[in-house]
Amino acid sequence: MAAPTFPSEMLGGCRCSRIRYRVTGTPKFVFACHCTDCQHFTSSAFSLGMPVDDKQFALTAGVPHEWTRTAESGKQSTRYTCPGCACWTHTRTESQPDITVVRPMTLDEHAWVRPLAQIFTKSALSWALMPLHFTFTEEFDDPETLAKAFALGGIGPKAT
Repeated sequence: MAAPTFPSEMLGGCRCSRIRYRVTGTPKFVFACHCTDCQHFTSSAFSLGMPVDDKQFALTAGVPHEWTRTAESGKQSTRYTCPGCACWTHTRTESQPDITVVRPMTLDEHAWVRPLAQIFTKSALSWALMPLHFTFTEEFDDPETLAKAFALGGIGPKAT
């Protein structure tokens, strides 16, 4: 399968448009996180994440609210939400300071989004597990393996 061609920029933001952002470049991959913290934060079975190089992410409007939490690993994770509509747009973690994890359903064009991997399946709801090749009980071991599979997997926007 051919690697998809991503646009030079992808735009996104919160529900009320107070927070807006731009992603330049290709995402590393898309994953689903089944940890109990994401379940609680989203009021759902899992969250979706799309890691991008921090240099490829820029806020273009608004100042998000920061929610910092210490994970089981002892590392801090900061979630960014709109102070108006509370939409969760992105996350930065102490364990990967050069990465911004965009919440891909906040992209303006997100119909192409499909997770390649799922993590923290130890706390997944049985009905929410997906038949994905890359499934991890806790955190993924090697993000580069996932990035290579994503690049070759045909997940991406449709060519126009």
